Amino acid sequence: MAAVTALSTLGGKVLMDSRAKELIITRLADGTLQAGHAADISGATAVGLDAVSHLDEFGGFCLPRYDTDVDTAYGSGDAIDIVIPQGGHLYNVLIEDPGGGHAFAGEPLQWSSDGTTVAALEIAGDIEPEHVARLFDDILDTTTFATIIWGV
Repeated sequence: MAAVTALSTLGGKVLMDSRAKELIITRLADGTLQAGHAADISGATAVGLDAVSHLDEFGGFCLPRYDTDVDTAYGSGDAIDIVIPQGGHLYNVLIEDPGGGHAFAGEPLQWSSDGTTVAALEIAGDIEPEHVARLFDDILDTTTFATIIWGV
């Protein structure tokens, strides 16, 4: 097992386990978002979610575009699709590097509390009311994309 630092390493997919029709919204890209990033959808142009000051603006995770490499930012003004996560579904998303070895499947995730990595989730350490997801697989130090289970 190696550290995962690109969505392409996870097959280039954001939606992993869709047992029901996913809810999708469309916004314009700001030129910095990539597939798997958490998006702030408070305006016509989506931006990377800054959980420190704008957590209430979370809309979902950016999906790949057919004409953009999955590890490349969308062009500014491009229309992008954003999946609204459903409880119990699996998604490949951007996370903060967990540091210190590796993290195990089932660890709770929360929004990046220090704003170090915009549009990312981070390891919560303990189960708290604010955790929004769990790791689906074990991950190594320096991992920045991981499969998560939303809302459980």
